[in-house]
Amino acid sequence: MGGKLMAQSLAQNIHSWILEQGLTETGCEDVVQGFGQRLVAGGVAVHRLSLGGMLLHPVIGAHDVVWEAKLDKVVASRVPRTVFTSSEFQNSPFYYSTSQNLRFARYKIEDENLEREFPLFDKFREQGVTDYLVYFHSYGRDSRMLWADLPPGLEGVAFSLTTKRIGGFADDEVDMITDLMLPLALTIKSRTTMELARTILDSYLGSYSGGLVLDGLVERGDGRIIDCVLWYCDLRDSTALADKMELEEFLAMLNDYFDHTAGAVLEHGGEVLRYIGDAVIAIFPYEEGTRPPQAMARAALSATRDAIARINRRNDKVAGSTAEPIRFGVSMHVGQVMYGNIGTDERLEFSVIGPAANEVVRLEGLCKKLNTPVIASSTFRDICGEETIDLGRHEAAGVKGGVEAFTFEDFAVDS
Repeated sequence: MGGKLMAQSLAQNIHSWILEQGLTETGCEDVVQGFGQRLVAGGVAVHRLSLGGMLLHPVIGAHDVVWEAKLDKVVASRVPRTVFTSSEFQNSPFYYSTSQNLRFARYKIEDENLEREFPLFDKFREQGVTDYLVYFHSYGRDSRMLWADLPPGLEGVAFSLTTKRIGGFADDEVDMITDLMLPLALTIKSRTTMELARTILDSYLGSYSGGLVLDGLVERGDGRIIDCVLWYCDLRDSTALADKMELEEFLAMLNDYFDHTAGAVLEHGGEVLRYIGDAVIAIFPYEEGTRPPQAMARAALSATRDAIARINRRNDKVAGSTAEPIRFGVSMHVGQVMYGNIGTDERLEFSVIGPAANEVVRLEGLCKKLNTPVIASSTFRDICGEETIDLGRHEAAGVKGGVEAFTFEDFAVDS
C-alpha cells in the first residue's frame, strides 16, 4: 500500500508541476529536462527522453528536444521540413505512430521476437536499451497544405522514453507516464505556440518589431521615437525588367535580389522593416552604451558592401546566360523617426515615419543621376567617420533646401 501511495504522490506532484509550466515562460527544453529529472528522482529508470513534433511553419518542419539522464543534458534543434520526406523518417517508430494515429506504442527491445521492427532498434540494442515507449498527441488540425505528401494529422507532439533496465519499465510506471502525457502535451503545445508566434513575427515583422508586438505594442498609434541609421535600397529598371521577363523569372530574380540585400542587412544586425515593391527599407537602431551610433553606421556600411559584393558574384555567375543582371542603389542616413503601429483597426503594420524616412528615399533616387551605387547623407558621414567623397547638394522632393550627398571611395564610379 505504501508503495502505491508513493507512486500516486509522485504522479500528482509531476502533474501539478507540468501544469504550472504551462502558465509560465518556461521553454520546451526546461520542461523536458524537468520532467525527466522528476521521473528519475522518483525511481523511474529513464535513460533518454525525447520530444518531437511538426510545426505549422513555412521553413521549420519540427522542433526536437532530447534529454540524456546520465549527463542531465538537454539538446534542442530545429528540423527542416525536407526531413519528413526522407526514407529514414518514414521508416521510424514516430512516423508509424503518427501515420496510424496511435497515441501509445511500446517496444520491448530486449525481446527477440518483436511484433514490429525498425532500423532504429539496432542502434538501441547496441546502446543496451531494453524498452522504448512512444506517445503521440495530434493537434487535430488539417495540415495537408503544408504536407500534401504525408498523412493528415501529423502536426502534434510526440514523446519517447527509453530505459536500459533489465525487463524494461514496470507496468505501473508505464501507466503513470501515460497518464502524464496529455497534460505534458498541452504544456508543450502552449510553449511551442508562443515560440512559433515569435518565430513567425520575426520572419514577417523582424525581430525588433516582433518583440514589440509580443510585449504588447499592438494598438493602432502605439509607437516610440527612436534614433537609428536608415538604410534603403531600390532595384533599377524594375519596370522594364518586369515587362521583358516571364513572371516566374522576374519573381526568382527579385528573391535573389532580396536574399543578397535584405539578407546582408539582417546578417549585420539591421532590422528589415518592409519590402516596398522592389525596394527594401531597414533600420539599425542605436543607443549609447549598448548599440553605439558609430558602430551601427559602420554595420550599415558593411551591410552595403556585403550586399554589393554578393550581387556582383551573382551577376558574374549568370553572365552569358539569359538571366538579367541585377542593378540597384543604396542610401544611408541617420535621424530620429517615429517607429510604430499604423493602418486601420483591421490591418496594422509597423513602419517608420518622419522627415528622415523621406530623406533616405530621396537620397537613393540620386544614385543613378550621380553615377554611384551608394549615397550617404552628411549626418551618416559624420557619425560613420569614414572618408567620403562630396557629391554636392541636390534638390529633393519634399526636402526643403535639398540634400547633401556623399559616397565612399570604393563606390565613386558605378561599374
